Amino acid sequence: MSLFALLPYFWLLLMLAAITAVIVAAIRSRPKKVKTPAAEAAAADPLGEPSLDFGDELAQMENK
Repeated sequence: MSLFALLPYFWLLLMLAAITAVIVAAIRSRPKKVKTPAAEAAAADPLGEPSLDFGDELAQMENK
């Protein structure tokens, strides 16, 4: 069996590797999820008790 008989399989392997590399690069280059302050507070509170944050509301009241 000569290498010429295997050439189409090498070509297919090369094409699949190129397509896979492009897909992996596109997935890895997506931006990471940004944690919101509410998610950070929920992660920091081990008991899961809700905490009230009135920072934005107080800032809006001060601007009026």
